[in-house]
Amino acid sequence: MAESIVPYALTTRQRIKDRLTITAATQDVLVDRLISAATDLIESMTNRRFKKTTYTNEVYSVYGAKAEYIFLKQLPVIVLTSFQFRAGTPSNPAWTSFLVDTYELLQEGASGIIKVYGGLGGIFGGFSGGINQTRVTYDAGYLIDFANAGTATHTLPFDISDLCERITIKLYKRRESEGKLNEAYDGGSVTWKDLLDAEDKLTIAKYRREPTFT
Repeated sequence: MAESIVPYALTTRQRIKDRLTITAATQDVLVDRLISAATDLIESMTNRRFKKTTYTNEVYSVYGAKAEYIFLKQLPVIVLTSFQFRAGTPSNPAWTSFLVDTYELLQEGASGIIKVYGGLGGIFGGFSGGINQTRVTYDAGYLIDFANAGTATHTLPFDISDLCERITIKLYKRRESEGKLNEAYDGGSVTWKDLLDAEDKLTIAKYRREPTFT
């Protein structure tokens, strides 16, 4: 099987080639590898998957009877399919759906937060909470369809795809300078010590999802 770009890539080979003014196909495999690497770097630094994905029976813990919020690992939430609590034991769980009017997905899913009215302790009959007490099935992320960018079928933020492209290009240009801190050119120099510049870091911070202990 031929090597291919990751299916959740945040940009395309052609977009990178356009920015680098590459017309030949000789660098295609390399460009794909670098896009995959840049995509994984961005996702690891933001703690999230950007492409729309279905998360099935994702388990969360409850801390305290007055706890009201479940912070989902992914966002924005497109569809909340199932929200349940465990009424049984770990070895013999009895998963029960929350009543529809007892909870709400805040900010129409943009925040990735579920609010339970009255607190989760009330749902559990005064139970103070515990590990793996709730589970959620939902779709979250953005639609990716670069062929129709600017339409409703492509909702990935443009600054994220631009970030991926800039990182990919940096990786491409420094591929022959591995191990060097500086490289001189035409009376100037390039510093490779830090891959991300201030603008890159601001974009990462904008989309970073703080990790949730579950």
